[in-house]
Amino acid sequence: MTISNEMNTFITHMKTAGRIATANSYAFHLKRVNKWLAQNDILPLTVSTEQLRTYQRHIAETERGTNGRLLAKNTQVTRLSIIKSFFDWMYRRGLRQDNPAAALVLPTIPKQQVRRDYLTLQEVTALLQTAAAQSAQFIEGSAKWAVTIRDLALVTLAIVSGRRRTGLRDLKVEHLDIQKAETRIEKEKGHAGRYLPIAPWACVILKTYLNQARPVLCWHHDNPYLFVGDDGVQMGNNTLAGIIERLHIATVKTNPDLIELVDKHITPHSLRVTFASLLFSGGASIRTINELMLHQQLSVTSRYIPVNVEDLRRACSIAHPRN
Repeated sequence: MTISNEMNTFITHMKTAGRIATANSYAFHLKRVNKWLAQNDILPLTVSTEQLRTYQRHIAETERGTNGRLLAKNTQVTRLSIIKSFFDWMYRRGLRQDNPAAALVLPTIPKQQVRRDYLTLQEVTALLQTAAAQSAQFIEGSAKWAVTIRDLALVTLAIVSGRRRTGLRDLKVEHLDIQKAETRIEKEKGHAGRYLPIAPWACVILKTYLNQARPVLCWHHDNPYLFVGDDGVQMGNNTLAGIIERLHIATVKTNPDLIELVDKHITPHSLRVTFASLLFSGGASIRTINELMLHQQLSVTSRYIPVNVEDLRRACSIAHPRN
């Protein structure tokens, strides 16, 4: 699938502004928009509001995802938000005299707790021990050993920093300071020039990867990215998801006592929720977690922090004046 010249210019504009990951996501959805427009002999320069409303009904009632199901409301909102951004850009650039997407109303999605499939401290320990054990199976310095050390370092950094998948993927060697135990963020979700701390024990793993494993994997001496890809200078979008899936299966197999881990659906986002939940259970304030997760609103952070009933009972018994 291709995109129109106007859409391609829009994507190029975003990439020039440094919004690479966002541009790639927009291009993915705009290809599907352009396909529908082309099938109906409609051009971005002439499409009307009513025609866009017809497309909105199409993605709500007809279009299906790779799983064969209708698109989730979240996906519909994402697609329509991108359409609104695109036509707003066209209007502001003078490519259209009107904005046909301005009147589109996005589906309402009720706010809810972020999915609670996260790891407990015991499960985190087991997962990292499993990853470390896998590296011990290979000769130090070999390619297979280097890959397992990379996977261990990647999962470790995800758990101790709470970085988003794209943030980890785009991390460069120059952004990591082992001596100061911190990583620098150039720009992510509107936050720029930030430094995030890294646990000292995690720095030991990262140092091993950086000094011993990465040189084995890095075919290009000028490769700026910290985590080298399997087939290129940078990891693919789904590399972390694949690593987590394999480690999850191996951890369950070697730790049959972790009964709850069996049915959990662990994803890259789960490690981000794990980061927040471990900090909260360790006594960190929600404001601190908000800063570390680079959230703009505390209400967003609160949805990442599961609070079970026992914790609520404990807080009431300790703090309530009538108890």
